[in-house]
Amino acid sequence: MTAIRRRPVRVLFVEDNPGDARLVKEALADVRTADFELTHVRRLQEGLRRLARHKFDVLLLDLLLDDTPRLGAILDIYEQSSRVPVVVLTGLDDASVRKWARNEGAREYLIKGKVESEALANSLLDAAEQGSAEGPAARTERRH
Repeated sequence: MTAIRRRPVRVLFVEDNPGDARLVKEALADVRTADFELTHVRRLQEGLRRLARHKFDVLLLDLLLDDTPRLGAILDIYEQSSRVPVVVLTGLDDASVRKWARNEGAREYLIKGKVESEALANSLLDAAEQGSAEGPAARTERRH
């Protein structure tokens, strides 16, 4: 049996679709093995401001946002703050994008509608526990 984590996992969730945000909030509320403190923002720039002012254990990130209409959200995050591990939750079910995201430092790449509550929770817990040991410098080393 899995022990319940005492301190809530602080998750910054960057998602521009209110319906998807609600579903994730409900999914994490159903999890019994850990508590999650979810902060939701709709724009990457707001997420970056929150990262600069507050401590989060993990960032849950949609790749395609209204204010970031390209696959650069992870790069923007790491340019601003390499201390927070990133879990991608996106509708892009594409092997090349998955590989790119993982190469850019995403700890997990999850597909919306294809991930269950417990799997999402486990991905967030694992990323939070691993911390940010692999930031931009480690990614650069891996590429060379």
